[in-house]
Amino acid sequence: TCIFCKDLKCADNQIKKCNNGKCECTEGYKYPYPAVVGYWGTQSASKSGRSTACINGLSLDKAVNNKNETQIIKLTKTQDYLNTSAPAAATGADVKIIDENGLQFNFIDQGDGNYMWEPTDSFPSLGQIENEFFLDINYNGKKIQASSTLNRTSVIDSINFVKGQVPEESYYAEFWSREAEGVGDAYWVKAYKNGQRLTTFQDIITCIDAGASSEGAIIDGIPFIPPVRRAITRFQQDDDNKFISPYEYGDSLYVELHSITYDAFNFLNKASIQINRPGGFSELFAVSLSNTPTNLIVSNDSAYPVVGFFCISAVNGMGNTLDDDEIKKIEDYGREW
Repeated sequence: TCIFCKDLKCADNQIKKCNNGKCECTEGYKYPYPAVVGYWGTQSASKSGRSTACINGLSLDKAVNNKNETQIIKLTKTQDYLNTSAPAAATGADVKIIDENGLQFNFIDQGDGNYMWEPTDSFPSLGQIENEFFLDINYNGKKIQASSTLNRTSVIDSINFVKGQVPEESYYAEFWSREAEGVGDAYWVKAYKNGQRLTTFQDIITCIDAGASSEGAIIDGIPFIPPVRRAITRFQQDDDNKFISPYEYGDSLYVELHSITYDAFNFLNKASIQINRPGGFSELFAVSLSNTPTNLIVSNDSAYPVVGFFCISAVNGMGNTLDDDEIKKIEDYGREW
């Protein structure tokens, strides 16, 4: 295997790359630092590697929650940052989650990197609020572990469409929820427009309590503040660089509040920075590309590379449709911002 390819010399316009365990020089921009991009959730660290190394590691994708539905953990092999092909599936692993009471939930290998657990009448979901859960993966002799507490979430009261100002005759949206009283909650807001998850870096919407962006600020027990509840409105432009209405008549919107741990909150924020790379001159002053810190550990081989994040979430969701009834409410109640 190629570890750091330190004995191989490449031209300035080339990078070192590992091909089937052999180091070689290929055309491309040479990053002066280890480069990796990754994120987690229904999308986690899906591509990873080093610009000057090729180490076959493991990437953990997908988040699990307490909903009464199929739960999936996805495992893929890490790969070189400049490799644009889909990551190879990591099959043959033994994957399970164990709660603090010793209950074991086995995730069955589907042969494509997906490992699935199905709810039963006896166990309709993965455990109880405030319980701690332990991830245990055995893959190619490596024992990969992590833990997460299933924290409480808040309840969404309503999803409202409102009249927008730009462009004219446009519609925006926001959710309303009074954040659970008591300092220390963290949330990940997920939105689905017409059944499709909004998944750009702008859609990684997180907060502490009712809207704090970092620990220490106290914004607790009140409705989520406007920058959070209105972040589900994504502003886009057409080919002529003119703004288009975020929502149109007939559109549906479904919003979920996922509880997350502080560590998961920090992971998502750092992943968002790594994903949002505009390029150009600004990159000289940007945070260097790097592996986003993980809570996964390899107990029997600390040098084995593993990326991704393990978190289990409590979820509350609600949806609405921009139909005639909703438009009437917009007019009757003067909803606008």
